Amino acid sequence: MPSKALLAAGHAAAEARAAHRYGIRLPEPEIDWAGVRAHVQGAIARIAPTDSVERFTGLGVEVIQASACFTAPDRIEAGGRSLSFRRAVIAAGSSAVVPDLPGLDGVPWLTNETLFGLEEPPGHLIILGGGPIGLEMAQAHARLGCLVTVLEAAPRVAIREDPELVEGLRAALVADGVEFREGVKVTRVEQLEPNSKAAVAGVIAVLEDGSRIAGTHLLLAVGRAPRLAGLDLATAQVEAGPRGIVTGADLRSVSNKRVWAVGDIADPRGIGPRAFTHVASQHAGILVRSMLFRLPFTKVGYAALPRVTYTDPDWRRSA
Repeated sequence: MPSKALLAAGHAAAEARAAHRYGIRLPEPEIDWAGVRAHVQGAIARIAPTDSVERFTGLGVEVIQASACFTAPDRIEAGGRSLSFRRAVIAAGSSAVVPDLPGLDGVPWLTNETLFGLEEPPGHLIILGGGPIGLEMAQAHARLGCLVTVLEAAPRVAIREDPELVEGLRAALVADGVEFREGVKVTRVEQLEPNSKAAVAGVIAVLEDGSRIAGTHLLLAVGRAPRLAGLDLATAQVEAGPRGIVTGADLRSVSNKRVWAVGDIADPRGIGPRAFTHVASQHAGILVRSMLFRLPFTKVGYAALPRVTYTDPDWRRSA
């Protein structure tokens, strides 16, 4: 929701700049970052009640606001309480990958979870990664007046998409002011100290060829990983790997039949990439039918899984 709200603000600015196509002459839009931020925070606030503690409590759910971990194959500890269970569902989601990059621990960096808290617009946003999140945020910030540079290690951005589609997308983002550096490897990052040329502190990305790119902010957008840390899955005898908790097609753990996993943290064998909100919703439906109503499991087809990268122009295809 925050990213889509920011994209909407960028789209509005772009439409104002392009109004001359319709015979309407408008001045260059003035970006009120405080107003943009209020718009984004307002979008977050509007959907907050849907996932609020109060809503679930009102539905009769007991909510414990604490980190949880397994202490046995049929027991969880959370908030100082030990809870035994017949069935447990793990829906801990995923988080942005933080690469093992020299110097990263000495500079400030952002992810898609922290980017929307900036009180001032980035002067020059360096984005590490040219996937969906990186491209969406590149266009949004460029349209809102920020300098943006995208660094992609693969030969081209949007590497999973058809090349002819990517050509049009790249051209559109370049027209918006985004600079691309594709097929480059970042070997380390350094702190950029304020001086006569840089009024504020920032970050320098050092590339393999020795070139250096200085910016005010660094956004990490190199992928997502399931949130497995702290769950102590080994104690629960729940098998997991880098892609998440290993389950069957019915989302039940292959090693502990009391446990199910849904959403980004689930790794049903052999289905390929599936870290999408609509997949998590589909998973929830599977569990409701099988766990609550004892209905037979209906196999889900992942072969034609829709996805959208919300750039303008966007592109849609079945994976």
